[in-house]
Amino acid sequence: MKNKEKALEMLKKKTNGEEKITYKEISRVTGYSKRQLIRLSIEVEKRDIDSILLHGNTGKKPSISATDLEISYITEFKKKYLECSISQFMDIYHEDIIWKKKADVLKYNLKLRSYSFFKTLYKNQGWKSPVKHKKFGMKSESHPLRDASPRRGILVIIDGTPHDWFQNGKKQSLHLAIDDATGELLAGWFMETECLLGYCYLLKLIITKHGIPENFYSDNYNVFNSPTDKNLTTFGRMCKELGINMIIANTPQARGKVERMNYTIQNRLLNDIKRYGIKEVEQLNKWFNSFYIKYLNKKFSYKPKEEESEFIPLDKKVDLSLIFCRKEDRKILNGNVISWKNCYYQIINEDGHNYPMFKGTNVKVLIDIFKSEKVRIEYKNKIFNTKRIENHITPSQKATLTKIRNKKEREEILRLIAEKRNLSKR
Repeated sequence: MKNKEKALEMLKKKTNGEEKITYKEISRVTGYSKRQLIRLSIEVEKRDIDSILLHGNTGKKPSISATDLEISYITEFKKKYLECSISQFMDIYHEDIIWKKKADVLKYNLKLRSYSFFKTLYKNQGWKSPVKHKKFGMKSESHPLRDASPRRGILVIIDGTPHDWFQNGKKQSLHLAIDDATGELLAGWFMETECLLGYCYLLKLIITKHGIPENFYSDNYNVFNSPTDKNLTTFGRMCKELGINMIIANTPQARGKVERMNYTIQNRLLNDIKRYGIKEVEQLNKWFNSFYIKYLNKKFSYKPKEEESEFIPLDKKVDLSLIFCRKEDRKILNGNVISWKNCYYQIINEDGHNYPMFKGTNVKVLIDIFKSEKVRIEYKNKIFNTKRIENHITPSQKATLTKIRNKKEREEILRLIAEKRNLSKR
């Protein structure tokens, strides 16, 4: 450690001739180099030791301090983002002002500012941050930590969270996937509710962009775990066919990474939707997966312990339409048709002509997840297309129409009886 006071005292004695001492000796005692000691000796000749030890900038405003003009500019800019965390506002200010608006930077003498600068500014201006850091007391319960996966693709955590993203009173559910090894956002999909279709869009994005992971880690939601029986859910069957193992977590704390990322996105995305002019869900889904995921990953993801990836590239020969579908058992009915959702579908061959099958033949109906009107059947490992028979009424539809017709007839009879009674009273 350097001892400035000692150095000044020894230099003073050397300068005054009180002691015969070399710069080398002073350097050994005080830790200053010869060049530094020569500069200090010049100061000693001009001023006393106390004034040298007193910092030269004492009482002066630091040159890097923000001017009133800069503070006014930041305060006006903050009005666009009333509900904004300190870290996000700092990012937005740097990205949208400092790095883009060079004219304003020069005119108002704007500078890159640290987190502590904005934290102090928030306090001085009375601005509130929507992010509340959790305080742990002595009695607070904690969930045991587990080690992160060493490689990408070993464990992908999936979850859904509803939120009023457009702040119009209508909630949309974000279906989200995070890689456990890196905290990296893999994909996201917004829908009105958390549902099978949303997770299918999510799954398709993951396997086409990154590859097939080893495991999915999810909560006990009925899309992943059937509440009525032990059979695989439709989503579980899709994962099995792709070679993905499903792991069901019993508590939200076990999926802490995706819960924290959900919280981060909820706090940031509301402002960024306004910032980038996103108006509707379809636009949001495209922008979120093409731009926003990369944007967040640059800020929050980290390198895995091992560079190798366990994601398996998707084989281009795989027909995803045979995976992303509902599969239900049916029998061939009269007229070489099957019934599904009160509609009849005729089995056709590759040429579009009727393909006859025996009545009562067991087949598996394949209903496309993304295009529910696309109905096919599987018979002896062969796929057949179908053609919907228009304007054909099924027995259940006939029964419904009969009930409606009988109800109308009954109401008409009751009306006529009431009229006769009224006439007889007269």
